[in-house]
Amino acid sequence: MIRALGILCATAVLAGAAGTVRAQSADYVFEPPTVKAAGDLDALRFPLPRAEAERLLAAPMPEREYTFFAGQTDALKAMAPEGPAFQVAAGQQIDLDAAALFGEPQQEGGTCRWLAKLSSREALALRLRVDLSGFAQGQSLHLISEDGGRTFGPFTREQASDRGAWLPTTPGASVTLVLESPDATLPPLRLEALSHFYRLSEDSPVKDATPCPEPADCEGVEAAREVSTSVAMLIVPQGLGQVQCSGTLLNRAGTPTYDPLLITAHHCFSDSTLRAEDVDALWDYRTGSCDTTVKGPPLNSLPRSKGAELLASSTRLDGQFLRLDRVPVGQYGRAWSGWDARTPVVGDMVQGFHLPAGKPMKTNHGVVIASEQTECLDALCSTRYEMQTTVRWNEGITEGGSSGSGMFYRDLNYRLGGMLSNGTIHTCGIPANNRDDFSSFREFYPMIACYLTEGANCAAQEKSGCLLSRLFGAKSEAVKALRDFRDQWLGATPWGQALSRAYYKVSPPLARKSGAERD
Repeated sequence: MIRALGILCATAVLAGAAGTVRAQSADYVFEPPTVKAAGDLDALRFPLPRAEAERLLAAPMPEREYTFFAGQTDALKAMAPEGPAFQVAAGQQIDLDAAALFGEPQQEGGTCRWLAKLSSREALALRLRVDLSGFAQGQSLHLISEDGGRTFGPFTREQASDRGAWLPTTPGASVTLVLESPDATLPPLRLEALSHFYRLSEDSPVKDATPCPEPADCEGVEAAREVSTSVAMLIVPQGLGQVQCSGTLLNRAGTPTYDPLLITAHHCFSDSTLRAEDVDALWDYRTGSCDTTVKGPPLNSLPRSKGAELLASSTRLDGQFLRLDRVPVGQYGRAWSGWDARTPVVGDMVQGFHLPAGKPMKTNHGVVIASEQTECLDALCSTRYEMQTTVRWNEGITEGGSSGSGMFYRDLNYRLGGMLSNGTIHTCGIPANNRDDFSSFREFYPMIACYLTEGANCAAQEKSGCLLSRLFGAKSEAVKALRDFRDQWLGATPWGQALSRAYYKVSPPLARKSGAERD
């Protein structure tokens, strides 16, 4: 009887454990381009039909031009914050209501329309933050890009937020706003802020006979070419400005579900007021050619997604995971990247696909030279990323805008093993200095396993990697006193700074060992 009970208990334990078993890897899936997908994309580009948009652009309307950033492009680039995320747009508070922006309505059938053109001199693109909370049933807003090559909307009260809603990035120095209402009541739109893009789709000179960084369209391996289509350009609000990063679609283990799940770096999402819906994702910014003199495609032609839900993040690891609203299949097809939760090994051959600001998609080839490192971002290492993988690029480089892009194992069917976090300043032709650090997918995976593996659970909120915080409590008086000692005394001398950095190098593995022993 006792033996039978023991067997039953063991069976129950094993069954319970089986329910939490997580797959450790997945391979990519690829959807080739189709005529139907191309037709769907064209429809998505014009929620307000193109012929109608062109007619409205030709109509008389009030125009308002802002000159906050005129003549300041070089200064804006020079003054851009040196933070880890690459700033591409500066912002300005506006606070303008509809009555001050729009003129008289145009009656069309049973609908009233109000038109207005808004511009920021010398901008490469615009983003507007608006308050839609006062809209009534049937009231909406559309945007028409400067050249009429794309329309956006309708935006209704459903998109409203108490912090304002960022509308899509519209290429060009101006945008036309179209308000609609079922009666003559002017929708109470309020324009809160404007982002002026001074980087985004600039032409880049050829600096080397051998392209550096290397165009992704030069890639000769079919699997690599397919996986590269999983990478998107991300435009993310930061304050009143915008930053650009790169992100990668991930496949689920087992039977593919083609979910719009994307992984990137957390430092691109550092604004505490950020909503998932404010994230712009642009796909297929590439030329289809190895010729570096070929210009990138018009931004209005690119397939787009937007954020739908922020699912998981880690400041400690610098990982970010989110769900998009959809994944359009473009002219190059679309891949959902594979991934691998193994520990990176020194000598692993890896490859990157990324979207530097102002340039079509690039690729680079490198090798892992260190694994599970703590990377300090300041002298005292008070800001740091843990469990980083260091890669030396032997061919190609990364640049601003590449943050969040994947590190793909070339010998493991191009599975993703990390997300670009930080690195050195790269120089073409000097591979020894071209090093980058990648967030650990292995460490981040437990937090997102339930989205990537059927039946898996997602880990609870991460614990601190500081051993003393684990032992005494992150908010304890003892830890507070030690932090004050670190900042006020150790930071005053080179040896003190070195001691702080050494502690934060050895603390994470000790903290994890301590946590495992207690659990």
